Amino acid sequence: MTQTMPSLQSTESGEGIQKHKDYNLKSITLLSAGSETLDLKSVMVELSFFEDIYSHSISGNLLITDALGIIENAQLHGNEYIRISFAKAASDGKSITIDKIFRIYKVSARQKLKNDISEGYIINFCSDEVILSEQYIISKSYPGKTIKEIITDILENHLKVPKDKYDTQNIQDTLGTYSLIVPNFKPFEAIQWLSTYARPADTSSIGSDMLFFENAKDGYVFASMQTLFSQKPFYTFQFSAKNLPRGDFDNDDEYFFNVLSYSYEKSFDVLNGVQMGMFANKLISLDILQHSMTITKFNYNEDTKNSKSLNPNPVVNNLKNRFGDTLYETPDALSRLALTNANQYDNPYIAKNPGSVSQDIFAETFLVKRKSQLAINNYNRLKLVVSGNPTISVGQVVVFNINSNNTTGGDAKNTFYSGKYLISSIRHTIHTSGYNTIIELIKDSNAKPYNSVDNDSQIWKNTVAGVKK
Repeated sequence: MTQTMPSLQSTESGEGIQKHKDYNLKSITLLSAGSETLDLKSVMVELSFFEDIYSHSISGNLLITDALGIIENAQLHGNEYIRISFAKAASDGKSITIDKIFRIYKVSARQKLKNDISEGYIINFCSDEVILSEQYIISKSYPGKTIKEIITDILENHLKVPKDKYDTQNIQDTLGTYSLIVPNFKPFEAIQWLSTYARPADTSSIGSDMLFFENAKDGYVFASMQTLFSQKPFYTFQFSAKNLPRGDFDNDDEYFFNVLSYSYEKSFDVLNGVQMGMFANKLISLDILQHSMTITKFNYNEDTKNSKSLNPNPVVNNLKNRFGDTLYETPDALSRLALTNANQYDNPYIAKNPGSVSQDIFAETFLVKRKSQLAINNYNRLKLVVSGNPTISVGQVVVFNINSNNTTGGDAKNTFYSGKYLISSIRHTIHTSGYNTIIELIKDSNAKPYNSVDNDSQIWKNTVAGVKK
């Protein structure tokens, strides 16, 4: 993903914009067979626009109050398109605009309003590729191709994605070549399946944590989460309580970058982490051709030493249970069984017959690491509400500084929950009273390490063993 973009305020700038809730809703244009084009801006109550790093496409909905019989006159039935265009002034005086075309697929929550003259309903829309993907299937052989080459072929030839929504620079290079058959999968279904195999070509990013998603800035993106983690922060946000001094946010211009509200959606869940194999898991892989078995164990503590993360410290410490094991030393917490073709060409007989077996699918890498990596990346999750900002996109790294509730003094920031986060989902909401952006942030690590446990001290020994003294 490229870093060049217009900016309302970067992490290195002290400039703000004029009005933190102002926006310019340029148009909401409906294209239908019944009315050609129709501007829905005057009947809009609320416009919501969604991005999600775990979703293939952008979507949204439009709540309107209709006293004109739009559904009947425009003959709405799901074969319509809608063009959304809204903007906000930037610090350099220019406007930053989101201008996208979507496919209408549903009208919901339709009801007569109390005045008996108008009715309210929600027009739901999504990227056109979502509908296309559901209409066609792919049955195709890809011999000796990288995952990037296969995904590129699907986007270009099976979905024919427009150039303004797709740039090959945003499809990250992948490691290894595969001989795969896409077996009657729908295009997005095929990409999801391929993503589980994909490993970043950048060998400094270990594991198999690649995701395919769409955002308003870059269009379709295929990238490793570790690659996303390596970005420089796009913005720095902070929360200043309304009854406390606002620090650097001492006027309405700069208040734009203050967080209006935030909530902890998830702080930690050790039990769920153990059950999901987040900290430790085991793969038993069977090679039915060579009649062999391999056991591969995952250790979160060892993995974090070699993989990229947002912040420098892990999310658990070294506490040992009553059997003397830490959370990351119990691979039996989650055991899985799979077939493998790893190292088959090391067999002298197979090596003499090139092409007699398929290329390695690296099951020992993607099955062991991917499940843990995707889970740990969501171990901490926050939701922020900020003034509307059309330059924010999923896949960006930001810094969020949270005030500490520690009354003993010291650092004003919460040292464990402040730091770098990745934007995982966004909801832009435009209504008559203003424009807000709701952001979901996730992180896999802490800016400050947790204290280590002295597992040899008597109080810890007794407590872990359940002995009351």
